[in-house]
Amino acid sequence: MTALCANCSSALDEGSLFCPQCGTAVAVHSGIAETGSTDAPIFKSFEARNDLNGIGGWLILPAIGLAISPFMSLFGIVTDIMLLTGNHPSLFANHPSLTSLLTFEVLINTAFLVAVIYLNVLFYTKKRIFPKCIIAFYAAQCFLMLADHLAATAVFPSADLSPSVIAIVRSFIGAAIWIPYFLNSKRVEATFVN
Repeated sequence: MTALCANCSSALDEGSLFCPQCGTAVAVHSGIAETGSTDAPIFKSFEARNDLNGIGGWLILPAIGLAISPFMSLFGIVTDIMLLTGNHPSLFANHPSLTSLLTFEVLINTAFLVAVIYLNVLFYTKKRIFPKCIIAFYAAQCFLMLADHLAATAVFPSADLSPSVIAIVRSFIGAAIWIPYFLNSKRVEATFVN
């Protein structure tokens, strides 16, 4: 006997925790069905789980970060382009690799801008692929910020780059918090089902 989702009446696979069509959480209850048969489990929707579907709880914090991130990437692009096109001949003469570093930063910030816009679209349309994409984004962000810091250290060996170090540490802490959240959260599992 095939069990049906209490919300949309779609067929449920044996052992399913969520309906593959609508994402409603289901639970297996052992016992006797109305027919008196004990061979088929009865599936019933959790009423308390319905509040996990949607953008709420801790998921609001990544939503705020996704809303702010395009502006931060755009600010980084504009700042680097202004440095590249500005009148600083002595700066570039003393540091010949600075042009390459700033070009690298413009390209990285542009890639971040495109990625964050794409992540916002996935987030607000509740696409199933969103958790994997944001995990990849957090990991790439950590790696690229570290690479940028190492390149800046090579160009400016005696400069105080502590703000860059703080940004890297903040990035790694953020990844250490949010990657496990997106891997294990029941709200994420119930929300991103499209």
